Amino acid sequence: MKSWGMVLSAYISVILFTLVFCTVQPPNINPSILSQSKSLGECQACKSFIESFKAGLERTSRGKYEGGDAAWEEEKLKKSYKRSEMRLVDIQEGICKESKHSVQCYHVAEKAEELIEEWWAQDANEFDDLYAYICIDKLQLCCPKHHFGKNCIPCPGDHDNLCSGNGKCRGDGTRKGNGTCLCDPGYLGENCDQCAIGYYLSYKDKNKMLCSKCHRSCMGGCRDGTAKDCVACRTGYIFDSEEGCIDVNECDDINRCKAAEFCENTLGSYACVPCDKSCNGCHGDGPDLCRKCAKGYSKKGELCIADRQDEDSVEAMTTTRNEEL
Repeated sequence: MKSWGMVLSAYISVILFTLVFCTVQPPNINPSILSQSKSLGECQACKSFIESFKAGLERTSRGKYEGGDAAWEEEKLKKSYKRSEMRLVDIQEGICKESKHSVQCYHVAEKAEELIEEWWAQDANEFDDLYAYICIDKLQLCCPKHHFGKNCIPCPGDHDNLCSGNGKCRGDGTRKGNGTCLCDPGYLGENCDQCAIGYYLSYKDKNKMLCSKCHRSCMGGCRDGTAKDCVACRTGYIFDSEEGCIDVNECDDINRCKAAEFCENTLGSYACVPCDKSCNGCHGDGPDLCRKCAKGYSKKGELCIADRQDEDSVEAMTTTRNEEL
């Protein structure tokens, strides 16, 4: 039977041979084989392998032999293929090839090879929980849902509402972690039942609580979601007795930016933007908002126009008139 380890070794051998001995273009190999976008834990790698194997089951589910002399003959061929060693080989040939984490998937596939062969020989139902059989029971790389650690200890708390529904048990479903709550953004506390700084309690009943972000102008927390509810105002905002934290227009200071720039106010901040090249100082973007025209430019109506451009326009008009005559 073909080993998944042999498949991985073949990929690596081809690459090494090409790099050391060949001067021709290297083979077009799936780049995900060599560079993984993100390293997977052992449990996630096992899940990736199971997903790939199930995809192989689906791919070969219709059988390889069709078109017998009669309907009964075709059905007989399909049944013989269904649990055959040939079908298992067909599945193996495509294993992990479509995975974004091919190398890690292949490593698990190599460990699970004999276990898969045993499972296949037992004529087990294809719809049985292969993940639990391989990843949890046999290879012991994963744990059942809401269990964690080397010995698959149950996560503490109500499994129907772990971490108050606002986080997850560290190590949940894996042989890692310590079972404490990893809270979602906006929540804190041992059971993720408090709002973090910058959030306020917007809803709560006996089963659920919801923490929402404070207004963007707030600093240090808030009582509710408007600019009037801030504990304090962020830099770039100032407190108003009627409206709460309001934006400071830094551009009111005429010396805020350099001479060749104009000030553009934004919520909580500002930006200094270069003037148009036709300007010598400006109060906005474009050749129509110059304070003065730059050298080589002259005022024509509301615009600063390049002197050469103006000469070209006059020359073009003169040429056109002469042609008309």
